[in-house]
Amino acid sequence: MKRNLKSAVYKHLNFANDFQNFFDFPDFREMRPIIREAVQQLAKDRFSQPVLPVKIEHQALAIEQQLERETRKYQQQDGFYPNQQSELHNLIRLYTNLLQTISKRKIIDQEIEDVIYAVNQTRESLRKLKKLEGSGDLYEDNQDKELVPGTFYDIVTRQLIRPYLLNPQGKMIPKNVNYEGRQLVVQMITYCYRDWDSYLTHQYDEQYNIKNERGLTSNEYYDKLEENELKYADHAYAEVIADTFNEFKKILVPEYLATFDIMSTNIDNILIQYPRLRLQFNQVIAKNFMLDTHGKMHVMDAPLQDIRNKYNYYRENFS
Repeated sequence: MKRNLKSAVYKHLNFANDFQNFFDFPDFREMRPIIREAVQQLAKDRFSQPVLPVKIEHQALAIEQQLERETRKYQQQDGFYPNQQSELHNLIRLYTNLLQTISKRKIIDQEIEDVIYAVNQTRESLRKLKKLEGSGDLYEDNQDKELVPGTFYDIVTRQLIRPYLLNPQGKMIPKNVNYEGRQLVVQMITYCYRDWDSYLTHQYDEQYNIKNERGLTSNEYYDKLEENELKYADHAYAEVIADTFNEFKKILVPEYLATFDIMSTNIDNILIQYPRLRLQFNQVIAKNFMLDTHGKMHVMDAPLQDIRNKYNYYRENFS
C-alpha cells in the first residue's frame, strides 16, 4: 500500500479520540517483526558492554510493553496530566529512537516506509496531546529483574544452581557462582517475569510472516520454521514451572499456609521450621526439571531434538 493511500485509509479509520495508535493499525501484525527487530537493537544499545542474549530479550520485552502500555494510557486519557509531562517526553523520545533505528536499515522499501509512517503517526498523536487538570497514574515497570528471596523462584533457583557453585557449601551469590551458573540465574529471572502468552504471540507472529513470505524454496521455508521453533522452544519451561508451583502449593496449602503466591510468598521460615519440606521440594524440582546425577537439568533435551527430527523429516520427504 503506498504511503499516500495508506494515509487516506488510516485517516478514515475510527481511531479513539483521533489518536493514531499504530498498535491498532490493521496491518500491525505484518509490521510487528520489523518493529521488534528495532526494539531488540534499542535493548542492545542500553548495555555498555556485551551481555547474555537472555538479558537483551528481557530488556526488549520491557521496552515493547512500555511502548504499548504507555501509548494506550495516553490514548485513553486523550491528554496528559502535569505530573506525567516528563514521562510523556521520555515516551516521545523512545518513539524517536525507534524511528531512527528503523531508518538505519540498509534497504528502505515500501514496507519499511509504511512502518516508519505508522510509528511517526503515533509519535505525532502523542505530541499533540492536550494538558489536563489534576494528576494521573505513572507507568511503573515493576519487573525488578531480581529474584525475591525466599519466594518460589528463589527456592527453585537455589536448587538448580548447586552444580555451578564454586563452593558447594556456600550461598547463591555472584562471587560463588561460575559463568554457567550466572547464565542460569539470568534465565530464571527472565522466566520469573516473562509474559508467556505474549511470548507465544511473538512466535505466532513470526510464523505467520514466514508462511506468507514469497519466493522461498522448500528447504528455506523449513529452515526458517525450524529456526523459529528452536528460538521459542524454551516455552517448555512454562509447563515445568507451572507443574512445580502446583505441587509446592499442594504440599503447603492449607497445612502450612492459607495461600501461596508464586511471586511474593516467602517460605524460608517454614523451611527452617519444617526441614523435611525442603527434601520434598528438592524431589519435586529434580523430577520436573529432569535433573541428572550431577544436578544439571535436561528440560530442553527432548523438545529440541523433536524439533530437529521433525524438520529433518520434512526436508527429506517434502522438499
